[in-house]
Amino acid sequence: MDAVSHPGGGRLFLPGQAVSLFGDGLAVLAIPLLVLQSTHNPTAAALAAAPRTVGYLIAGLPAGPLVDRADPWHVLIAADAVRSAIFVALFGLAATRVAPVGVILALAFAAGVAGVFFETALAVAVRDVYRDRALVRTNSFLETASRTALLIGPAAVGLLTAAVGLATALLVDAATFLVSLATLWGTYRRMPRRVRHLAPMSWRLLRSEFRAGLRYLAATSIMTALAVLQVVTNFCLAVETLIVFFARDYLGASAGSVGIVVAGAGVGGILGAAIAPAIAFRFRPVPLCLLAVLLIGVALAAAGLAPGIWWLAASNAVLVAADVLGGIVIRTLRQQIVPREVLGRVTSTVRSVVLAAMPVGAVAAGLVTQLADNNPRPVFLAAAALIWLSAPVIWITGLHRHRGVPLYRPDRELVTP
Repeated sequence: MDAVSHPGGGRLFLPGQAVSLFGDGLAVLAIPLLVLQSTHNPTAAALAAAPRTVGYLIAGLPAGPLVDRADPWHVLIAADAVRSAIFVALFGLAATRVAPVGVILALAFAAGVAGVFFETALAVAVRDVYRDRALVRTNSFLETASRTALLIGPAAVGLLTAAVGLATALLVDAATFLVSLATLWGTYRRMPRRVRHLAPMSWRLLRSEFRAGLRYLAATSIMTALAVLQVVTNFCLAVETLIVFFARDYLGASAGSVGIVVAGAGVGGILGAAIAPAIAFRFRPVPLCLLAVLLIGVALAAAGLAPGIWWLAASNAVLVAADVLGGIVIRTLRQQIVPREVLGRVTSTVRSVVLAAMPVGAVAAGLVTQLADNNPRPVFLAAAALIWLSAPVIWITGLHRHRGVPLYRPDRELVTP
């Protein structure tokens, strides 16, 4: 079955999500600019640039049980309504220039929390609408849209701010979430209703259901091994936070050349997402994920040895392309394998743990670079070596027994581990 599970379900859904993801791309620069408009505090600006990470730290674990107990479409619609209202409030603060930094950060973190619920529910909703090859293509489309938004969204905010002011850029951001809400509602109306008989909500029940999700994750060796692989990879990928320092301070590049290096990541992300379906249909998913991780190690080593800006930019592009390709395959495999009733819990738990590895790795990379007399090359090479050592161990101890698992089976709705 290579189609959506309900006729017409995807006609509104995918365009609406592309608009929503563009809103996420706008927020990447819009919120930090609003903070810097009120204060020149770099710590506040850094926090304003990381609402998604903070959101997962706040709500990543409870989001899963709540999404599994609720209708995911209701969660998606509510999250978009909340995010739209938050950006309207930020528009008001920017327009009146009464923008206390604490209030801005609180609103940014609230939007990040709403985004966590949205992303968790989206994984379930996508599985409801799409199957098999269409599921792979949909995840590829969403990742391509996300990477494109991250590339052009900040530039759009810069142009809007220069032309009509930051407040208007924030209002446009609010409008993107309203468009997403409208398309979600239109899709939901066409979906078959699920009859759900839910017990009253309580913290005790939520804890119990969260533990049930953890037990499923621990008992499903393929999901556990892939989660460990992602954690190790994300920890090593944190050295990418040194890319700007590498280009500007170590290689002595100009601002324009630094932009080329950073743009390499955007181009690589789009490329990795775009080619994911063609590659995923040709190879088994588990070996493909391992090869993607090993390619990340090659790209990290190449970056560590980069003699100049263009080499560093190309290495950055390959690194991100391999990361995105592996991420799409793992996400699709999770949607195929994990039973729907625990998919929200497994998704939010894995994402929370994987995202937590990034700031830990970033701090470690910064400290090691300082110990190496501000030379980032050994840090990139060490990250590559860690990937090359750990990936085969994870393969031997957990993944090799699942090397024949297909990404989808046309004759069955779900793939079993």
